[in-house]
Amino acid sequence: MSDTPTTPEPQPEAQPQPQPQPQPSTSTPPPAPEPAESAVAAAAAATTPKPRSALALWSMIAGIVAMVGAIIPGLSFVAWIPALAAIVLGIIALVKKTPRRGQALTGVILGPVAWLVAIIVSIGFIAGIGSRVDDVAADAPEIVDEEPAPSEAAPEPEPEPEVVEPAPDVVYSGSGDTILQIELPAGPDSIGIATMTHSGRANFAVWSLDANLEQTDLLVNEIGSYSGTVPFNQTTGEQITAFEITADGPWTVTLRDVLSVREAPQGASTTGQGDDVLVYRGDATVADISHTGSSNFAVWSFGDRSDLLVNEIGTYSGQVRWQAGAALIQVSADGAWTIALQ
Repeated sequence: MSDTPTTPEPQPEAQPQPQPQPQPSTSTPPPAPEPAESAVAAAAAATTPKPRSALALWSMIAGIVAMVGAIIPGLSFVAWIPALAAIVLGIIALVKKTPRRGQALTGVILGPVAWLVAIIVSIGFIAGIGSRVDDVAADAPEIVDEEPAPSEAAPEPEPEPEVVEPAPDVVYSGSGDTILQIELPAGPDSIGIATMTHSGRANFAVWSLDANLEQTDLLVNEIGSYSGTVPFNQTTGEQITAFEITADGPWTVTLRDVLSVREAPQGASTTGQGDDVLVYRGDATVADISHTGSSNFAVWSFGDRSDLLVNEIGTYSGQVRWQAGAALIQVSADGAWTIALQ
């Protein structure tokens, strides 16, 4: 084995490989985009908002407007409009799940808060105005109308007159001379009205008697048959308790309440036959009075004063003065008569 080093054999040099030549392409390359058109398209894409995100934004804006209006007196009365808009828009934005949920929540929260604040501010504003009005009214001088015009105040309706029914009649009957104890229908102190009849040929007379059986008034004094109405207890002031009757035949006495007496109206004529009683309620006027008969004809008026208006024998026709106010009219006659009040 030899220790002589071995010399390496030289390697042949690598020959460069030939590079393939690029073949010309037969397809046409796409045209390069114009720089200006690309910039405009990119800007338009960047600035166009998503339609759904606008609801959230408007909800927040409406809530802010409502809140500002709620704290301003006067505007608080209409702050509920943007508050309601904020609530509605915010709810719609949340339901549609828009990207800007924070703005939608802000609108939903600000809407009710603004509404509540608007109510409080409005109440305080109204209370303040009322207080100012009261202060001005208290400080203003009192105006007193000494004589207000009649047209300024409507007349109060007159109360309807109370209707009082007359007391029931009290009827007595008998024959011949009699002391008749009586009771007046409306009480012992009331005016009495007596309608009497008699069937006979001799004198028929009736006296009114007081509590001591003393004669006060000669109510009837006729010969033979009689039928008529007379008043009593209208002037004496004494209580009439009995009648003294002188008769030769049967008789009747009907005591009536003065409220049942017929009325002689003003502007109309009232007729009758024989003795009768009327009631007048009216103004002072002129009365045309006539009578057809052969005996005494008299007309009395019992009102504020007692007046003998007519006192004649037989037939009568004339005019007399008639006093105003309520009055009881007594007619004494033996024939037909007429009283025409103008």
